[in-house]
Amino acid sequence: MDIIFSTFNARYSHTALSLRYLRANLGDLQDQSVIVEFDNRLSPYAAAEKLLSYNPKIILFSVYIWNLVLTYETVAILRTVNPGIKIVIGGPEVSYEYNDSLIVQQADHLVCGEGEGVIAGLCRELLDGKSGPKIIHAPPADLHRIKLPYNEYTEEDIAHRRIYVETSRGCPFTCQYCLSAVEPGVRFFPREQIFTAFKQLIERGARIFKFLDRSFNINTAHAAAVLQFFFDNRQNGMMLHLEWEPERFPPILEKMITEAPPGFFQLEVGVQTFNPEVAVRIERKLNAEQIETHIRALAAAPSAHLHADLIAGLPGEDLESISRGFDRLHACGPQEIQLGILKKLRGAPIARHDVEWQMVYNTSPPYDVLQTSTLSFVELQQIRRFARFWDITVNSGRFPHTAPLLWKNRSSVFAAFMEWSEWLYRKTGSTAGIAPPRLARLLEEFLTGKRPLSAETVSCAIQCDQNSRSRGSKGMERQTRSGIPKNTKSV
Repeated sequence: MDIIFSTFNARYSHTALSLRYLRANLGDLQDQSVIVEFDNRLSPYAAAEKLLSYNPKIILFSVYIWNLVLTYETVAILRTVNPGIKIVIGGPEVSYEYNDSLIVQQADHLVCGEGEGVIAGLCRELLDGKSGPKIIHAPPADLHRIKLPYNEYTEEDIAHRRIYVETSRGCPFTCQYCLSAVEPGVRFFPREQIFTAFKQLIERGARIFKFLDRSFNINTAHAAAVLQFFFDNRQNGMMLHLEWEPERFPPILEKMITEAPPGFFQLEVGVQTFNPEVAVRIERKLNAEQIETHIRALAAAPSAHLHADLIAGLPGEDLESISRGFDRLHACGPQEIQLGILKKLRGAPIARHDVEWQMVYNTSPPYDVLQTSTLSFVELQQIRRFARFWDITVNSGRFPHTAPLLWKNRSSVFAAFMEWSEWLYRKTGSTAGIAPPRLARLLEEFLTGKRPLSAETVSCAIQCDQNSRSRGSKGMERQTRSGIPKNTKSV
């Protein structure tokens, strides 16, 4: 194949929609191209060997925060083994502040922005031996003219991997931790075109649709039309995974959520902070009371499994504020809470706070904050452990009866769980590799030794959880955007 589109996904089950868009818009060169995806477990040597086996003339890599190092190492091998191959890179990790980027220095061309409108011309020039500018700034794609990528999903993709779709691009908000702040605004795909494509996916067997729309419900009429399409074409096992703006829940959408069948929605809502001063500082819209009301309603809907996000490390927010915000969100009843760590994405306006709030970030991906003037390194380490242990203890759904005992009769869920988190870390010395049976034993030890609970009460709760699992209950299986840094989203 003359042209290869490639990337490293966070895991095998993920698919790269961007590569499928590019190949779909390659015009008469499409038959000379192939998509070759890897996951982050593969070595750069194996990836390079696989790519070279196609004897390509051009390799185009999609670069993200989670695959930058691995992609760079692969490109370096390709450059050494076969320097004649033209290397083209693109993606959010290399589209901003790229002058000091080692991978950009290795590449022949960098495409900044949405590449559908320029990819065919660039590949044609490279195949003809022509050499244009190294940096190509692609304008936003015309969503009424580009070809949709959904035919690029293979039967294996549909049977075993996540099917990503989108009905819009962009975001109306300007939250400073997000790249959407650089180019705000929302564009929508023509409904008749995407509905035709979605109908074909359904006919081919697709049942779980992961939407990449930054704020799916930002336009009520559009959101309602999309939901109605899926209601009208619903099949057994169908589920929609949506990013949901928590301040917007008009009656028509509330009615549709309420009337949908159980388990039809996996919703992600981004609260990020309940601190009004911090929200203003990062230009994050915040109507806390309205958000609480809507999250409570969404969490209570049988059709929805609700995942809610907070970000730790925002400029000016301290541990006490994070604790209050976590307790406030937990009281709203979402099935999952993810407490993420702020990441300094290349080009994001959050950098303007570096000096005033003494923001210190990791210089390697994922560029997570290490300390601020209001959060020490030790406190952020405690939050990292808290988040990891909350995932395996609560979000996993393995201990629905036992986990609440950790904060029973305590004034703060956050403080109570932090006690368990620090005890668990002292006991295990690790945040990884704790098998569920061992975690159950440790929970029993902590609850009977550090809480005023009888051994009978704790044992009964653990036994109930184990019985639920043995009867085939899968708990609340996580279906989040694993591998995508949470503060790349706007909601």
